[in-house]
Amino acid sequence: MIYKFCFLFILLLGCQGNKNSKSESHKTNSEIQYEVNVSKYLMGTIVDVKALHPNVNECKKSLYFAFKEMERIENLLSSHKPESEISQINLNSGIEPQKVSFETFSILQRAKKYSEKFDGKFDVTIGVISEIWGFSGESEARIPNPKELNSALKLVSYKNIVLNETDTTAFLTKKGMRIDLGGIAKGYAIDKAVEVLRENGVQNFLLNAGGDIFVSGEKAEKLWSVGIKHPREVENLIAKLELKDLAIATSGDYERYFEKDGKRFHHILNPETGFPSDLCQSVSVIAETAEEADVLATYIFLIGKETKFKNYFLVDSSSEIHFDKNLQAKFSLELLSSEK
Repeated sequence: MIYKFCFLFILLLGCQGNKNSKSESHKTNSEIQYEVNVSKYLMGTIVDVKALHPNVNECKKSLYFAFKEMERIENLLSSHKPESEISQINLNSGIEPQKVSFETFSILQRAKKYSEKFDGKFDVTIGVISEIWGFSGESEARIPNPKELNSALKLVSYKNIVLNETDTTAFLTKKGMRIDLGGIAKGYAIDKAVEVLRENGVQNFLLNAGGDIFVSGEKAEKLWSVGIKHPREVENLIAKLELKDLAIATSGDYERYFEKDGKRFHHILNPETGFPSDLCQSVSVIAETAEEADVLATYIFLIGKETKFKNYFLVDSSSEIHFDKNLQAKFSLELLSSEK
């Protein structure tokens, strides 16, 4: 069995830099903009922010506040943090409702709405399935036996999340249920970091959290260029496009996976079957917020090329490329692979 982790599945063109480094300056029509790049390990991946600002020290200070905000959200929402509110909800599943902050309550409300909208294909109670596959990081990755999987599937349903708005409590009705906000929380954390940066006067930046990206403003009066990695040749790009004031997120079968008997088993699990979805190799989605892009990338990965949503780039299980025509007209999509 081969077990592999590949985190950065969207490559930022020309965006490699050292931690806390001022790598270059860019002259615009109005002033010199210094480029500041800061990276940190958060939310299970490398978070990298590249920003342009006339004052390096002020920019670094703003980046510090943005990273602190993402760290706060991770401590609040990560099921891998024992003291997080999500972990406390999981710990008390089938026992009693858990009092939570308004922020946690709100994201759970939105998660349930997404689940309803997508007929349960997106379901944050998938945590118990991820755990038995070993994708939660708490055990070695493996294929669960049928009896184990069937038992776990009985614990997966967003309908069994009870939210009491009056008391701001959350309750999982069945003991053993487990919420995992992996398909929404990182996008939300990015959006909150974007708010912090803009409130502190940083308008031109690119924030990359392991492939979930938000692009704000411009780079030296040009649009930011973002490359999408090839899902089977991860050192190469399959496409690139240009963005401004938008998010892009990717779900790929090469982020966390293992191989057994020549077959790839990855971490994007179908809540109905408990098995990895086999319709796509990767899906990238552009949206106004990172949260929405994060959720949509997961959802479209599970339903495949039949999606009715716009602004997606999809590589199916046969390595065929599918994309919304808006990508070329609105975002200057350029295919870099011969597989068209």
